[in-house]
Formats: sequence, C-alpha cells, structure tokens
Amino acid sequence: MLHIETWKKNEILRAVSEPIKKNEIKEYLKLGKEMLKYIKDPDNGWVWLAAPQVGYNKRLIVVSLLKDREDENFPTIMMINPEILEHSSDMEKDIEWCLSVPWEKWKVERYRGVKIKYTDKKTKEKTLILNWLSARIVQHEVDHLNGILFTDKLKNKL
Repeated sequence: MLHIETWKKNEILRAVSEPIKKNEIKEYLKLGKEMLKYIKDPDNGWVWLAAPQVGYNKRLIVVSLLKDREDENFPTIMMINPEILEHSSDMEKDIEWCLSVPWEKWKVERYRGVKIKYTDKKTKEKTLILNWLSARIVQHEVDHLNGILFTDKLKNKL
C-alpha cells in the first residue's frame, strides 16, 4: 500500500527529483506499477500521482489522459523521466486539487497544450502532444518532479 505524504514539512515534495538512470529502471517500474494500481483503484478516485508524493525523489509519474471531465475511457500511463519539450502560447485557468494538499481546491493557470517526451513501462521513448485536461494533469505532475506544488501557482482560491 502506498503512503501518500502531506505537503507540510515534506522536503521531498520541495526538492527537484533525480532522473531515473537506465540501471534503475527495473526498480522504479515496480514502484510505477504500485502507483498505477493506486490510481486505478476506484475507491481512491485519483487521476495523477508523482513519485515524490509517495516518498521517492525520482522522475516518475502516473497520469490519466482524460479528454474532458466526462471521459470514462481514458488510458492511465506511467511516464519515466518526463520532459515537457514545448507548450502552447495560450493559457487557461481551471480548478485543481492534489493528494499532497488535501481538502483544498484552487484555480490554476496552465498552458492549454504541451508536447512531452518520456520513457514508457516497456522502456521505449515516446512523445505525446496533449491538450486541455490531459495537458493540465501532466503539467501538474511534472511540477511535482520540480519541487513545485499547485498552490505555488495560486491565482484564486475557490
């Protein structure tokens, strides 16, 4: 069972995560599978999770690529060493929340679209172009890998 850390006094959440080296991939694939299991559990109801949130200062995220909030057929994938290569010029405010900052919802401005490179669970390098909700989810999780919480981007509290 994964232990979800809280944001107060958590140095891992505020640190820049280390890349996963090739000789470490098998070890972190196990962690990624546990994170996937947690996200896919309907009792948890989450669509994103980063390794720092479960106590690991490594560049690993699990994200659900929703097209919109009504999407019920979305894939949930593991991204090893994700890197945002490009982003759109237009931005959009929307509501976000986080396991690391429970019971809070905030309006956050993010890029509407991103191009991301990552290594998948089969250790293949992939590139995706994501828009709207899936782009927001990935940006939120990549921020975790850079020691940034969504509250750092606060515009308006709900």
